[in-house]
Amino acid sequence: MNPFRSLNQLLYCLTTCAGIAAVVCGVTGPWFGVPVSPAIGASSPADIVLSTPGCTPFFKAAVAVGLIVALASWVWKRRWSTGSAFITSLMLLLPLTYPYFVMIRSPQISADATWLQMQHNNLTWLGGDIFLNAEFGSKGWRTKTYFVDTPRHLAVVNLPSWSPWEIGLHRTKDLLLWLGYSNAFCQFVGRGWSLSIVGSFLLVLSTFQHDGRLAFERVSGAITLMGIVAVVAVCGGWARPFHASQEIRSAAQSSSQHDYAQSKKHLDRAVELLPVLGQDTHYISQRGVLDRRLGIDSPYAALQRARGLETGARYDEAFAIYKPLTASTDPAIGREALRGVLRFAIQDFNSARFERATRRFTYVLRRTPCDVKLIYLMQLSCLRQSRVERVNTMRDWMYSASNYYNFGTKKILRAVAQQHSATATGLTADANAIWAAQTRAKNP
Repeated sequence: MNPFRSLNQLLYCLTTCAGIAAVVCGVTGPWFGVPVSPAIGASSPADIVLSTPGCTPFFKAAVAVGLIVALASWVWKRRWSTGSAFITSLMLLLPLTYPYFVMIRSPQISADATWLQMQHNNLTWLGGDIFLNAEFGSKGWRTKTYFVDTPRHLAVVNLPSWSPWEIGLHRTKDLLLWLGYSNAFCQFVGRGWSLSIVGSFLLVLSTFQHDGRLAFERVSGAITLMGIVAVVAVCGGWARPFHASQEIRSAAQSSSQHDYAQSKKHLDRAVELLPVLGQDTHYISQRGVLDRRLGIDSPYAALQRARGLETGARYDEAFAIYKPLTASTDPAIGREALRGVLRFAIQDFNSARFERATRRFTYVLRRTPCDVKLIYLMQLSCLRQSRVERVNTMRDWMYSASNYYNFGTKKILRAVAQQHSATATGLTADANAIWAAQTRAKNP
């Protein structure tokens, strides 16, 4: 008996068992979830709920069916066959297409995830609040802090302004975004998705085995099948942004010819091709312009009117329009209106109107309870009003909210929240409490 052959069989057996276990855990585990508020709003971190894509159960079911069929093919012949290799290869491709259906075909969830990620970046990057206030923010009990304005443009993907024949390495970022692979997806993806990929890959390796040896004909066949399916899927995913971009150009041309009804039809067609485009700030603004030109009194037109007032520094009039729109049943309108209220709250803080800023921050926080920048702003606003208990509450809120994020930068967020809490505790003149708060800040 060849000991090396027995060892190979043992390794393949372990690989098969690990693959099956990983797929089972992946199917039963979470794949993607964005933390949002319930319909009535969130008054504490305990009220936060996870919004999951509607396509997730279908993907889980498809992977589970693939596993059952693959195991049945083994039971039928008491060994892996070429058909088993093809089945597991398709199983591997299924979860790899999942990001596309989440980030491109599930517009509300992808826009919510993108906005939270943009706020996270706006807080933590080198030009964000944390770094800009690192030198002077600690002076005078944080009286030197200045809030950075939030991003004005929300977009999950960018439309191409170039020809498909101009694809190159410098286009890699856009190409990946059009397939759903973005920081926003990675920030909120669950372990179940990763385990499904790892498990499927291990099963593919297992099915390449025949009598303790690698069957090269199966390897070549499986790679060919995966290559063909992957190329077709990728080209299909890349084609839609180009078609949508063409519709946007047609809409612009019709609008320049004062044919606003036709321009609106082109915009609607672009959203049909690329659903996530309906959450784009530029699309919402253009839709509002067209509705106003057509005499349609829609939420889009009202939102565009509020933006015009905001640009003209008529802030109170703009706020009077924004606030009712935050309750809109259209998630794109509600999100843009909340972003407008948040901009006004930041202006209030930077203008030393702390009480009004806190009221507006609280209003927005009830509707976006996992916005880490908003929690950061709330802490500092309460600190400037010497509301120590509220600062500590926001510290705990930051800890709870950051649990929903995957990136390691959440430790920075927790450290900053602890520093603010330690600063606020200093206002109490309680030596023991100050020492305890400073100790916690050193090890968040």
